[in-house]
Amino acid sequence: MRIYIDRVFLLNLAVDYLLLLAAARLAGIPLRRLRLLLCAAGGGLYAAVVFLPGLGWLAHPVGKVVSGAAMALAAFAPERSRWRLIGLFFLLSGALAGIILAAGFCVGAPGLLLGRIYRAEIDWRLLLGGTVALSAALHLLFRQGARHGGGELMTVQVAIGGHVRKLTALHDTGNTLRDPVNGRPVLVAEQAAVLELLPERDAAILRENSAPEAAMARLYDGGSRLHFTLLPFRSVGTESGLLLAVRSDYIALHRRRMPRTLIALSPGPVSDGGGYCALWGGAMERGENAEEADTADLAQSSASGQAG
Repeated sequence: MRIYIDRVFLLNLAVDYLLLLAAARLAGIPLRRLRLLLCAAGGGLYAAVVFLPGLGWLAHPVGKVVSGAAMALAAFAPERSRWRLIGLFFLLSGALAGIILAAGFCVGAPGLLLGRIYRAEIDWRLLLGGTVALSAALHLLFRQGARHGGGELMTVQVAIGGHVRKLTALHDTGNTLRDPVNGRPVLVAEQAAVLELLPERDAAILRENSAPEAAMARLYDGGSRLHFTLLPFRSVGTESGLLLAVRSDYIALHRRRMPRTLIALSPGPVSDGGGYCALWGGAMERGENAEEADTADLAQSSASGQAG
């Protein structure tokens, strides 16, 4: 019997990566694609090694469970809900195995089909097509299930009062908070991550963790030179509330600069595992409409300044 180790490795790498990615999307955690790919490569390596002389004992069911658990644990180690994610990964793996078994019964030879897939005895075109089909199916199935529609981590440059800092943000299309003046997206950031950009007097007031209304009143009574406002919001567990927000000089992401973007200050963390400290619900890429919006905002800012 001839075993193609390279096909075994690539097939398991592709399937493991897609299953890890699907679990991450379904749980709504940040998509650390490189980490998932490296862990999937470890799973592919294990699948190939079991066919080497003297290492067949690794194919024991216990070995497979330990290997899968180790791969999933390495992939989701930064997350607080890592054990739930590992369980979700195994559930998805079981569902995929059930689909393959059902397909085997449809063709009348489930054992033969499972054996051919296990040994990667399939045509390269079928391998590529199957991988693409599985990827598309998982994407369609789970794109609406995740808590965060985008799931991508990004670096956002924030400038307030002439001070600049880079923050790690999650692209969260479920974040629909908008500027009531111009309708543009609002960056939601942990208050602690923004304090160093504020004047010391303003930062001291915010460190007291007063109610948003009281904090804004104190900021204006203290003569703050920054523009603060209150934003109404709704979230899971909160039917209605207010967030204190500050008008930035600009925020920039992917070489796209958006002047005078509001930054809502979250009094608590916005991530479960601390992998990011801000949420962005706007577009990821720059387009013509974004350019026009920036120009309009600059014109509005200029007009406001002249009126004042």
